[in-house]
Parts: sequence; C-alpha cells; structure tokens
Amino acid sequence: MPPFAPSDWPRNELREAAEVLWRWHYAVRAGAPSQIQRNRAHRVCEKFKLPVHLVDAQFREDGFPVIRAMTDLFDYGDRLAGSHALLLAKLAGYTANWIEDPVRQFGRAVFLTRSLCLLKEDLQSGRHFIPLDGLHNKRVAHADLMHGRLSDGLRSVLWKQIVYARDAYASCRALNHDLSGWCRRRFRIYWAGGLHLLARIESRKFDVWSKPVKLTLLHKTRIYLRAHTGKTI
Repeated sequence: MPPFAPSDWPRNELREAAEVLWRWHYAVRAGAPSQIQRNRAHRVCEKFKLPVHLVDAQFREDGFPVIRAMTDLFDYGDRLAGSHALLLAKLAGYTANWIEDPVRQFGRAVFLTRSLCLLKEDLQSGRHFIPLDGLHNKRVAHADLMHGRLSDGLRSVLWKQIVYARDAYASCRALNHDLSGWCRRRFRIYWAGGLHLLARIESRKFDVWSKPVKLTLLHKTRIYLRAHTGKTI
C-alpha cells in the first residue's frame, strides 16, 4: 500500500483531498496526467492552503528523464515523490520549514524502494530508474537488466541502489518521534516496512524478477504491533 493513502486519513474531507492528490501523482507517474486532474489538485491546494507549485513540480513536459547518473535519479525522485510527500505532510497539518527536508528524504526513500521492488514492471513500461553509468561501469547489458540475468555486476548495481535508499530512510528517521498521533503511527509502519522490503531484496540475492517483492504476514504483524505500541523501531 502506498504511504499515507486516502484510507489512512482520519476525516472524510482529508481522505477526499488525499485521493485527489494521489490520482494526480499516479497519473504523472504513469506519464498520462490530464488538465482536469491538475485543476482538481490545484483546487485542493487552494482549499487547504497548500503550495500549488508542489503539484506542478511533479510533472515534466519532456516526459520521463534519461537516468544517466544517480544525481539524475535523485532529481527526478525528489521532484515526483518528494513534492507529493511534502503535499501530504502539509495536508496533515505539518507546515513548518523544519519538516520539509526529512519529508522529502522519506519521499526519496519510498521512491528508491519502489523502483527496486517494481523494477521489472517499470522496465516493461519503458521507465528506466537504474543509472546508466552504473550499468556501464559494471559492464551490465540492457538485455541483462530487462531479463534479470543476475551477475556479480548487476547485483553490485542493485546493492548500490539499496545503500542509497537506506541512507534516505536514515535521513528521515527523526520523523518517528517528531510526528504525532495517527501520522506517527502510519509513518512508523511505512518506514519500517520499507526497510524490511530492502532486506528481503538482499535475502533473495537481488532477484526482483522471478516473483513480487512483498512482506510476509509475520513481518507485517510485527511492524503493526511496534507502531501501535510505540516501541522504538
């Protein structure tokens, strides 16, 4: 489940607003946003006094970027997922400047985790979120990436992606304590869940092609219990 999906929100008006923002985000991510969706997202921003530029920042007129280096991936992920995460945080009432950097880091962490878990699906849809310079340096052919022909070089490339994702989770760890109420509980679930997903990818020796990367029922139960009992994660 995506972090802070509409079903997470405690009031109907917030759920409806989150739904509009998520629909815009999904459409941009799929490369098929409409002006109607953008207008609806703008109206949500006007109603809840959210920065409209965070809606527009998610969309690139030139389509999906070519990810030549990790900095390109960061730039794209921060525009897409970081801007969306910040919109949701402000919708939840966290409008102070101090929240922006950790929230954007959380967006980056989720984006990088998703790009690994759904690598096969993204490639089949024409979205390429593995930096080309890393593939070139490890002599990994595009066909090997497309078909999941795992080699030491490809595993090294994916391991580097995991390292950057974990760095982003570490950079937003303070939100485990700085948020409050339902936001804190939900954040803890998604924060710990993301780290567990990265661990599962490693335990599968980076095979993200043969079957979906998902949490087991035991993992989910532990995460929910820790989040709702307030134990340190």
